[in-house]
Amino acid sequence: MTTDITYRSATELLADIAAGRQSSRALLDSYLARLDSLNPALNSVVTLDLAQARLKADLADTAVRNGLSLGPLHGLPITIKDTFEVLGMPCTAGAAALREHRPAQSAVAVKRLEDAGAIVFGKTNVPTMAGDIQTYNSLFGTTHNPWNLALTPGGSSGGAAVALAAGFTSLELGSDIGGSIRIPSHFTGVYGHKPTHGIVSQRGHIPGAPGDLAEGALNVVGPLARSAADLQLMLDVLAAAPPAGQPGWQLQLPAPRPVSLKTFRVLLWTDDVDCPLDQGMTEAYRQLHLSLEAAGVEVVQGAPRGASLERLFAAYLLQLGAELGVSLPASKRYFMGLMAPVLRALGRVMDTPQHADKFYQGSAMGHADWLKAHEAGLRLREAFLKTFDDVDVILAPPTFTTAFAHDQSRVISLRTLQVDGQKRHYADLYKWIAPATLMGLPATSAPIGLTRQGLPVGVQIIGAPFADRTTIKFAEYLAEVVGGFQVPGAMG
Repeated sequence: MTTDITYRSATELLADIAAGRQSSRALLDSYLARLDSLNPALNSVVTLDLAQARLKADLADTAVRNGLSLGPLHGLPITIKDTFEVLGMPCTAGAAALREHRPAQSAVAVKRLEDAGAIVFGKTNVPTMAGDIQTYNSLFGTTHNPWNLALTPGGSSGGAAVALAAGFTSLELGSDIGGSIRIPSHFTGVYGHKPTHGIVSQRGHIPGAPGDLAEGALNVVGPLARSAADLQLMLDVLAAAPPAGQPGWQLQLPAPRPVSLKTFRVLLWTDDVDCPLDQGMTEAYRQLHLSLEAAGVEVVQGAPRGASLERLFAAYLLQLGAELGVSLPASKRYFMGLMAPVLRALGRVMDTPQHADKFYQGSAMGHADWLKAHEAGLRLREAFLKTFDDVDVILAPPTFTTAFAHDQSRVISLRTLQVDGQKRHYADLYKWIAPATLMGLPATSAPIGLTRQGLPVGVQIIGAPFADRTTIKFAEYLAEVVGGFQVPGAMG
């Protein structure tokens, strides 16, 4: 592994900055030098604010010399996904219509990082309005996977994941409604955490629209890093009562339940007839199972109690349609409502994406129907949560394949993938992330190794509500067994 300072963990860098062994300005300059060398090929970081970053880094170094602390992220230069508003920088969300958007204040999550002493020096690329599992747009172009430039790094936090894998930053801020933290982490071999819904504010994230106050029903905001310890470091800063809840309540996440790897009770859920995995991932999970058992971990294989991936996916698409349909014109929502039964009928006689009609139905739902759908989702959640009476974490794939070749064909719903010689619908990429999103559960994505083709494989560690520290701690212990983050060969 490279000894380049830019690959050191945030935890290590912060200790050295606080002790005066490392200056914030020198670290920033190291990141910028690496960006100059590698970013042209990767296209991960798309906007820089060098004048302010250098000024803030110098001020952070002066504070250290005077014995002052600016917070737990004192002087740490970081990049931020370009769906978050950052004061003094454009926020485009990859959309041409937002090319000139200059926010009047930073997003709540960004402000918490800045108030803790972090220095935002760059923004990372996203798909247009964060609306794809790949990362490209008309403003900044395509972001490439550092393991193989011909492959996507995933999306929508694709630029964020690449920035970490390439050593441009030690921490990143992502968002996740369709696996947008978990899948890019899996495709690039880094760590990501989808928090319990509601513990990190979404205010200042696009989409919704600039200035929106509401917290989305499915979306979450969470950290990406190169180690589980750094995920926890960042989550400790981010997690708080949302603006509407202050000062009435405080957040206190429970401590991790097990105290060592071998005391975890683990359910390994990697086999489902509704969404089989590619052979490389199946082999990786077989090896993971063997490694956990060799470490003394109690592992049970199978699905959670009474869970059906197909049923959970259908409920997820219904609510996802309702969430995303808010931004559509009324005429388009009406048309999608008309198309829902047509798609349902076509699905009985043609090979169409599973439950596409549910997404269209959700997009056109009125509030009364949404309340019924929400109640149905809560009932699925109640049944699912009984699994945590018997296990501490559920291990599942983030999606059914490793990183795939760039595909920018215009109609996303018509895209397909070839996996082990079989055609798979593009929409199937969202199936394995659906349960944790639908039910608002914490889910940590952690690297577990490489396929024979040299591509990263990650695992999704799902926990009970508010068990964020438990899933992250399991990821930390897991690194002792499987090795954790690896530097892409061309990046070392």
